[in-house]
Amino acid sequence: MNRRLDEMYQNTEEWHVGKWRWLMIPIVIVGMVLFVLSILFAEEDFLKPMREGSVAFLSGGVGEREREILKEMGRDYSLKLIFSNKKGEYLSDVMVKISDWHGKTILTMVSNGPWLFIDLPTGVYDVEANLKGDRKRLVNISVERGFQDQKVVSIQW
Repeated sequence: MNRRLDEMYQNTEEWHVGKWRWLMIPIVIVGMVLFVLSILFAEEDFLKPMREGSVAFLSGGVGEREREILKEMGRDYSLKLIFSNKKGEYLSDVMVKISDWHGKTILTMVSNGPWLFIDLPTGVYDVEANLKGDRKRLVNISVERGFQDQKVVSIQW
């Protein structure tokens, strides 16, 4: 009798384990699909143009796909900043401050990636970029809106 109960219990246990294994497959698949969709929608949401005062800007470029999207989105911005190290590897989380020729700060932000597009009116600007306390300052950057191609400035650490 005990032997028969042991066999029944063992079969029931195996059935429960097998049942849960089969239920886990669709749960894992649904979880993976939701994860991929959340990444895709987050990436698209991440690349939205921003504005501080009258200055529009767009930042990102982490990954090849994102850079392709940004290349198209940022083509009409007057200034493009590119952040990298001396090896040419892209950097992000750079604190950027743009000042006009009067010294008035018109934009302060932290980049979401190695590319930062800024839509500035024609003028002369100073750019300060700070990466983990290492500050780079570029003075007298001339931007001529509508008269030339986009001004591209690379900043390396």
